Amino acid sequence: MKRLICCVLFVFVLILSGCSGNKMGSNLTQTTDDSSTSGTESNTSGLQTLPQDEYYSHNVVLPKIAVSSKNIAEIFQSVKMSNVTIIDAIGDRYYGYKSTYSDSGVNDIFVLSNPHSGEEVELNYSDNLDNWEVGSGSTVVLNDRYLYEWKAYTTVSSEDGYDVKLTRIDAESGNVEIVDEIKNSTPLIYLCKINEREFLSYSITQAPSDKTEYAVISSAWIYDNAGGKREIIHEKYENDVSWSDSNGILIERFAVKDGNLYGVGRRLISGKYQFFIYHYDKNGNLLGEEVLTGFEDIIGSEQMLELRIMGEYFVFRTYETLTTYICKKTENGINLVMKGADGQVRYSMTNDYVFFIESNVNVYSGEIEQKDCPLYVIDVQNDKTFAYKFILPLQNPYFVNIQPLSNGTILITYCDDGVYDPIKIKQFTLDEESYVNFG
Repeated sequence: MKRLICCVLFVFVLILSGCSGNKMGSNLTQTTDDSSTSGTESNTSGLQTLPQDEYYSHNVVLPKIAVSSKNIAEIFQSVKMSNVTIIDAIGDRYYGYKSTYSDSGVNDIFVLSNPHSGEEVELNYSDNLDNWEVGSGSTVVLNDRYLYEWKAYTTVSSEDGYDVKLTRIDAESGNVEIVDEIKNSTPLIYLCKINEREFLSYSITQAPSDKTEYAVISSAWIYDNAGGKREIIHEKYENDVSWSDSNGILIERFAVKDGNLYGVGRRLISGKYQFFIYHYDKNGNLLGEEVLTGFEDIIGSEQMLELRIMGEYFVFRTYETLTTYICKKTENGINLVMKGADGQVRYSMTNDYVFFIESNVNVYSGEIEQKDCPLYVIDVQNDKTFAYKFILPLQNPYFVNIQPLSNGTILITYCDDGVYDPIKIKQFTLDEESYVNFG
């Protein structure tokens, strides 16, 4: 069942950092507990690992604001497709998978489904492209028609690396074709949409070095919808356990804000790690860099699984403990707005709003916890935060996920009857216009 092995970091994300001697930590293997993902990744960064009691903390930080008496569930639209689990929206269709049970477990068939007509189109894979093994789960949609995603077709690296292909789904025909293919030292390559014509593709790979084994290259390319490709960033970073200062620039995650390219990463300076944000233009020219004061105190030694930047807000999730963070950049440094460890708080976003909600499911037992879980909303443009009652029309809702879709709506997924069942999911959507009118 490989549908969203995509969301899991499969190999190193940071061979990256190395560390100064007394911060050297042992390697670890972490399995995500997201209900729709599975997989492992070895941490070979050399960064300090968390103590067991801290690593499995239940720490949740939510804004201390009054909860409105309005029930925001009233403006969510129920999706009339209980047999298709939605991954994204492409034009007037949803891209997702249908699950069925068999003796071997749960089987998934990827489809395009029209929620209005009920029409379903199975994907037409050319060149046996459905035989993929692992992917980053990072996708972009251009022109409400094409969905792009990198997928690896080997799980073990050969001498030349992993066989990785950039695929494109045509929502009108259902055809899946190859846009690009490379040999890469990691099977995970990530995407960020720039506009309707271009997207950023990036990865971190091992680099040769005669100074240290902790050497990587942060690379980024821009692809366009006409098939063009150009490398714009190629930053080398070197570190070692005996060094007090690292060399070069490390970019752990890229994000696009208002068409501008930003990278966030740490550097070792005088024996301590500091985080920086780098601003690039679309030709790869470094326009500026800034220290993210206090960021290292929030994230610690963890590594970012994903990153989004909206206004002055940084929204990201870590892979070691699946902790979600929302932070705000202020004159005095980076302030923590929300934190949810072990996947307890999930987020989504539209153009101007960040939505987040605490799970009502115990992350270890899988049992529903009887507690109120309001939906929080940050108005990024006006720097205001709201909280609303969220009472779903379900008897015993079991929270699964909240996520953004490419058509500007958010999707929230539950199961009924208090248990997770991929064949009996309930899905609800909310668009930004409905929220503005509601608020």
